[in-house]
Amino acid sequence: MKITSINALHEALSSDLPVNKVFINERRRDSRIKMITDLCKAKGIPFMLVPQVALNKKAGNDNQGVFAEISPVRFFALDEILKEGNDRFILILDSVTDAGNLGAIIRTSVAAGIDGIIISRRNSAPLNETVLKASAGALLKAKIVPSKNISIEMRILQEKGYWIIATDVKSGIPYHEYGFDMPTALVIGSEGKGISTIVKKYTDQFITIPHSDKIESLNVSAATAVVLFEAIRQKSTITKEKD
Repeated sequence: MKITSINALHEALSSDLPVNKVFINERRRDSRIKMITDLCKAKGIPFMLVPQVALNKKAGNDNQGVFAEISPVRFFALDEILKEGNDRFILILDSVTDAGNLGAIIRTSVAAGIDGIIISRRNSAPLNETVLKASAGALLKAKIVPSKNISIEMRILQEKGYWIIATDVKSGIPYHEYGFDMPTALVIGSEGKGISTIVKKYTDQFITIPHSDKIESLNVSAATAVVLFEAIRQKSTITKEKD
């Protein structure tokens, strides 16, 4: 995977992922670039200062003055996530096809501290440089579970005591009325069609996000953020009450 943004490169260098040689625009001398070169020196990763023209040949014209390549993102099996998970919250993405939305959702999920993200292999945006950039590097910290058939993972989660909820524009309880104190898997559907028929079959509870009738629905990344941070709010409230 190619990296052409400073934030994504910083995340890659800060992680345990192997980073190949780093190329930097020779005219860049700001603090963010110094941060990159310091990390390279600390980890023994070679870097080279090159003219912007040479950098563009490797990275393309849409770059932030840096270029590097990393090994592919590590994938996890669902049982790994369930063994390690502490929050008991899983996100399931059913055919999110826009790379920008996928990256934003991954970034929000990492910020919210959820245990893992199940992503459908079919009809979903590939986990490429665009997603990495849209996630501001958070893709490298996320625990991604690729799925050939989401309904299989949904059944496994239900057997493990998870409650499957899904966002729906027209039906369901208001999202803030759902109790996030129980083990939960949240399903987010595609930008245009929402969740698929087979996924609806295995959904235990539909939730809706009230909004003005001036728009038909929220963007999927915005909807995900609303629900995830409501879950955080509820859990923090429960923790304070126990203390």
